[in-house]
Amino acid sequence: MINGSAIIFVADDNPVLLQGLERALTASGYTVETADTGRSILRMLEAAPSTPDLLLLDVMMPEMSGLDVLRAVHADARWLDLPVVLITAATDGELVVSALQHGAADFLTKPFRLGELLARVEAHVGRSRELRRARVEAKLRLQAIDVVRDLNSVVAAGEMFRLVTSRVAEIWNVGRCSIMIAEGEGVARIAVSSEQGTAVGGLVQLKWYPEIQRALEMSEPVLVEDVPTSPIFETVRGEWSRKGMSPSLGSVLAVPFPVAEHSRGVFLLRATLDEPPLDAEAVVIAKQIVAGMSQALGRAQVFETLVEQRRHLHDLAHTDELTGCATRRAVFRYLGEELDLARRRESALSVVLLDLDRFKEINDSYGHPAGDAVLRTFGAWLRGEGAHRASDCAGRYGGDEFVVVLPNTGPEGALRFAERARDYLAAVTFVFGETSTRTSLSAGVASWPAAHIETVEDLIECADVALYQAKKAGRDCVRRAQRNGTLTEEAL
Repeated sequence: MINGSAIIFVADDNPVLLQGLERALTASGYTVETADTGRSILRMLEAAPSTPDLLLLDVMMPEMSGLDVLRAVHADARWLDLPVVLITAATDGELVVSALQHGAADFLTKPFRLGELLARVEAHVGRSRELRRARVEAKLRLQAIDVVRDLNSVVAAGEMFRLVTSRVAEIWNVGRCSIMIAEGEGVARIAVSSEQGTAVGGLVQLKWYPEIQRALEMSEPVLVEDVPTSPIFETVRGEWSRKGMSPSLGSVLAVPFPVAEHSRGVFLLRATLDEPPLDAEAVVIAKQIVAGMSQALGRAQVFETLVEQRRHLHDLAHTDELTGCATRRAVFRYLGEELDLARRRESALSVVLLDLDRFKEINDSYGHPAGDAVLRTFGAWLRGEGAHRASDCAGRYGGDEFVVVLPNTGPEGALRFAERARDYLAAVTFVFGETSTRTSLSAGVASWPAAHIETVEDLIECADVALYQAKKAGRDCVRRAQRNGTLTEEAL
């Protein structure tokens, strides 16, 4: 799971500013690593044992600019979700547009207020950590679902127990995962254990396992997150001390379950101080696996809820938190699949890039919560009335830019969609406090089949160039790429 202070990589060729940022961020509780060039920050990313929570980059740096670093970072699947905040002294609006188009999470202009920078950093770090935590939890739960599903191919109880303990120990990266069967007052038998050297079938005195005793007494899971200080282990710690023992036990989890009408078992996880700590998420996963194991023991073949949960977790890992649309990674994967399908079926496929006009002005005038409200509103329309066919896929491309994949749709159909999106946004009145405002969007359309378009990247690039032409033409309009890969000149 995700623990410890957030990690921020900072790059700026101004040593005074770099030192100031490092001190301010460190004082705010962040772990900070610095570099004075763009290439250095990429080397730091490659060498880092884990992905940082945020990159804070100066735009103008020697060797490699902040924009170049941004492009390199988001071109690598390992860092596609890594938020990047750019800082610059330039006031060029096109620079801001380019940064947001290439996936920058935010943009600050020097001189900036330290309080504002820290607030933005906190917001982006929070979103980054929540997304990563959700994906880690989703992965763990999906692995748990796989364990439960595999139990249905097992007949013998002993084989079920071995499958569960070995797979859970691997999922949670702990060395001690066991199943105990209660044999009487204060005694249990080891049915199976992932710990090497454990005498399977042997009896254990439960006075050394207070978590098992309490789980059996209360008939509910017992989690001890800090064994060295927990009152539950007070007596056991005293016995350890008297015997000169010093077990490096960090956290434990015991989940009781029925084995037969008059027999109960306990699913046990024990993590050392060097292993990932067991927490509330471990309880959820353990309960899920134990429930599946109990069903398998009784030969109940009920998996409808697990299938639904798998679908929900898949959506969680592939959905943009703010807008509810697909993530950039998910929509690119879908576009690749649809392009392959279009080739096989010789059918049309279109992509529409949509960019909110002068979005930075909304953030500057009304604040970032107002900008978020605009993005949420437009994202909701895209997910509902906008991309209304089941095969359509709307995603957040980055910043204030969206991408929509339209299978079985040629240029004319894509143009009609882009115009509908433009008309919708132009008609919405946004109210912020005592004031109201409206906004517009520009769109670029590209379709396959067309000359010079062979890959997903070609299709996106043509749509991006068309979008650029729409912006250049004064915004609030649509441009499309022609079949030969060039652009139409007329506004729609």
